[in-house]
Amino acid sequence: MRWRANLTTWLLSAALMVLFTMGNAFAEGNGKRLALVVGMSNYVLAGTLPNASRDAEAFNTFLKDQGFETNLVLNADRRGLAGALSNFSRKIGPDDTALFYYAGHGMQLHGENFLVGTDAKLESEFDVPAETVALSEIIGAMEKRARISMVFLDACRNNPLAERLTREVEGATRGAATRGLAPIETQGGGTLVAFAAAPGQVAADGTDGHSPFTRALIANLSGAGLEVGTAFKRVVRDVRKETQGKQQPQILSSLSLEFYFGPETAAPQTTPAVQTPAVQTAMPQTAAVQPVQPALTVPAMDPEALEAEKDFKKALKIGTARIWHFFVEKHRTGEYADLGRQALAQIEPAAVRNQSHLPQSVEARLLPDKDKRRNVQVALASRGFAAGTADGVFGGQTREAIKRFQSTNQQPASGFITERTAEALGIKVNDRAEGIYSSPKARRYDVANLEGLETDQTVLRALTCLRHFETVYGVFEGHLYVAVRTGIILAVYARGIAGGCGAHLASISSQEENAFVASLFNADQTFFNTGYDPSGNVSYKMGPWIGLTQDPQGKEPRGGWRWDTGAPLTYTKWFQDMPNEGKKGDDIGMYYAHRNGRADTKSVYVDSWDDMGPTDGTGGLILEFE
Repeated sequence: MRWRANLTTWLLSAALMVLFTMGNAFAEGNGKRLALVVGMSNYVLAGTLPNASRDAEAFNTFLKDQGFETNLVLNADRRGLAGALSNFSRKIGPDDTALFYYAGHGMQLHGENFLVGTDAKLESEFDVPAETVALSEIIGAMEKRARISMVFLDACRNNPLAERLTREVEGATRGAATRGLAPIETQGGGTLVAFAAAPGQVAADGTDGHSPFTRALIANLSGAGLEVGTAFKRVVRDVRKETQGKQQPQILSSLSLEFYFGPETAAPQTTPAVQTPAVQTAMPQTAAVQPVQPALTVPAMDPEALEAEKDFKKALKIGTARIWHFFVEKHRTGEYADLGRQALAQIEPAAVRNQSHLPQSVEARLLPDKDKRRNVQVALASRGFAAGTADGVFGGQTREAIKRFQSTNQQPASGFITERTAEALGIKVNDRAEGIYSSPKARRYDVANLEGLETDQTVLRALTCLRHFETVYGVFEGHLYVAVRTGIILAVYARGIAGGCGAHLASISSQEENAFVASLFNADQTFFNTGYDPSGNVSYKMGPWIGLTQDPQGKEPRGGWRWDTGAPLTYTKWFQDMPNEGKKGDDIGMYYAHRNGRADTKSVYVDSWDDMGPTDGTGGLILEFE
């Protein structure tokens, strides 16, 4: 077997907002299916990938049979690839499904992924932008235009040019050109990216003209009644089997809509189709693959497997590290558990993943002292599970009691206290971990997809109220903070949203709290109102509203400031020379910074405040939930 290396504005009327949301829902049944299929076999200096072009041709035929309007590009240099991508992006409309398939060489440099044109020489790292196309640019262009974006990468993870770059580029050992593709994060709520193999693995080129990954995609994606996330589970199964476990595809998805390549419901099965020898060998004709479809009938599953599949679909649509952690904690064994761990590996470094979510680490967070552990032992004993002396020390007897209690309550018998176990015991635990819970960039979340996985009821309540907005959220010192992206909004409306959700605009009492709140929105430039003020000759960057207010009778400009909650101002982070009462009525606080003259403020990190007035608007607000 040969092996191929693997890869706004504020809505002033609530009615308009409802219409906007409904419009998105109605769009689900409209739009075209558009695909760009690329196969790269003949590289000038990176060798030949014999099957890449054949795989592209086969997948192109498959997509046509599924109703896609396709454009097939083979053996393109960097300019040809960029041109094809440009033409493809211009075709995409807001109701369309856009798919990009690539078979060929890929690489990463300084944590960014690139697809390589056939003419690439890559003699130095400075050649990479000119001779490759950044994967992030492709995904970003699709996400901006399409309702659903899908990327399938049967691509190289250790091509010879990247390996040479690793050896020859000064500083490569500090994270320049490296094996495999860097982890990626999608920014939209309708994106799926599928890789042929996990980082560090190579992808088989195949022995009969096609790679195992592309063969499995064609055989499984169009199964009747199989949503793409579920179908991909079967792709993983087939590839692992064909490669004896050497290759395991991975999927990263933030799809908020279901997508089916084939029929959304399975037709009643009558007489099984007979698989002829021609069916077994014919490729790339997709029609030859279709008779195999009876084998794709969804098998009978036990209740636990059905729940795992249901939760897996939810986790795919949310796509955050936190939700994948909850998924793999809830479902520890089986194929969906393996897929969940793969998804988590794509979006969170191993060190963070292993340190903070090992069973003992979770238990230590939930039960930080002996008194709480003693309460567990007492609760176990009261239910007939002898845990030894209630001394707050979890020895062998306590661990066995926990296991037996978990088994009795149909929970994974790990012997360590989880949130589910504590709840079943009636024990109140420290159930809030610190940090960002969501995607780093604002997204709209469907609470239905969080239910059954997200354990923080305040999160569910907040997101239910904010369901029409895109948000970034997290917890600091037991309080939930939500950065809400609204488009340009006045302070009076920001306070209205806060009151309507049973929250208040954020009050900040320490440097650490301010740093955390600032981290929620600085990664997303759409939270800011930017521009140039000729009167002061400054390029300003106005951030979200916070609950900072001044008594109009206070001594100007610094007197009488307090928080909306009534709390006094004990910590401040005013921008230089602020507050300045620039105009009468500047009695409300927001995040703010500026640069002198006409300047680009995109790179300015905003964690300072300014006083603004009732006619000023900015791109969002920070809510605080107790």
